[in-house]
Order: sequence, then structure tokens, then C-alpha cells
Amino acid sequence: MQQKEIEELEKSYFNEIRNILIKNIQELEDGFNSKENIKRDYSNLGYKENDVEKGAERVLQSIISKNTNWQVNSAPISSDLFFETKDAMINIDAKTYKEMHQEPNKINVGANQISYGQHLPMTSNRTNTKYTWKAALRTIYHHQVCGEIPCLTFFVKLVYDNNTKLLKKAELVNVPNGELEDVYCNLFSRGKSTLVAGKPVRDIRVVISKFETPKLANGWKRKEQIYP
Repeated sequence: MQQKEIEELEKSYFNEIRNILIKNIQELEDGFNSKENIKRDYSNLGYKENDVEKGAERVLQSIISKNTNWQVNSAPISSDLFFETKDAMINIDAKTYKEMHQEPNKINVGANQISYGQHLPMTSNRTNTKYTWKAALRTIYHHQVCGEIPCLTFFVKLVYDNNTKLLKKAELVNVPNGELEDVYCNLFSRGKSTLVAGKPVRDIRVVISKFETPKLANGWKRKEQIYP
């Protein structure tokens, strides 16, 4: 599959996911905020801030499944939401941030969440440590029925109020397929995990401004605010 064909597919599915979420934005807001209805019953049971993400993923799964005919795929190496269609394998992840901790231009991603950077050596500017990022998702999947189809990866960034935990902002972001690496080059900055010299890191940050404007398919952006 040619690089432009992959980016055209990314554009098509980005628009489809965006339209679904905008159409169902009230359900997204209500679903995200529904945890607060019973907070008194779970807040003293080891509740952690990153548990917000688990609930957000359930809400996204419900909305996407009800509004598409995409088949859920059970592969063990994937994003938390993983679908297959006739022409793509679609990974979708929720990313939740306190308003005070959000990074508007970055997303911290794990190896199971993108296909970009199959084996990319890098050096930390701060410590001069050499390390490697290796994406776990394949750029192209060999589907027994559909043939060779690309991996597409999307993130829904959900920013919530520091105190109330209610939804404040939502954005949809598409990270390019790894077959486009020679088009967009290095998208990364250091992630949250500790660097170990010479070994792959578990997570890394993608810098949205480096790929937000597509280079092969015109008429869209890879990041769009969908709420409010």
C-alpha cells in the first residue's frame, strides 16, 4: 500500500470517528462524569487518578460500538480499543489529564498503542543516555480474510477539572502509521519511564506539532478539539 493511500485512510477514519463523537458528545460528557455519581462509595478503596482512564475507555467503547459495524478484535497486543474493518485495523486509546497537568502539544504513548518507530535509536539531551524506542504494533497486518491492511492509531484526549473531576475538554488525535516514518521523521520526546542505556523504553511522548498538518492528504488536521 502506498504512503498516500495510508494517509487517505487515516483521514477517512479520523473524520468518521470525529463525527461519531461530536454527534454523541452529550453521551461522552455524561459517561465521563458519571463516576462522580457514586464517588463516595469508591473514593476510599485505593482509587487513583489514572483510574479515570479506565472508565473513559468504557464510554468510548460503548459509543464507537453502537455507531459503527466495526468488529472488535481480540488480539493481545493492541490499544485498549481495537477494531477491524475491511480495510484497516483501528486502535483507539483514551488519554486522561488533570487540567493542571495536561501537555497541549504532547501525548505519552506506550509501545502497544502506535506503529510509528519500529526501531528508532535516540539520545537524551539531558543525560546523554542512548536508548531505543520500538513500537509493538505492526504497520501492516496480514489479515486472513481482508489481506494486507494498515494499522491506524487514534487518541481521545480528555482533560478534566482539577477539583471536580468533570470533563473540561476533549480532542481527537491521529498518530501517523509507521510506514510514513520517512515522511514525518522523528516525532518523539522523552516519556515518563526511566531510561536504561541501550534498552527499549516502555513509553514515549509524541509531539503533535510535528505531524498535526498532514503532508500527503490535504483538507484535514490530525488533531481537532471536539468538546466543548
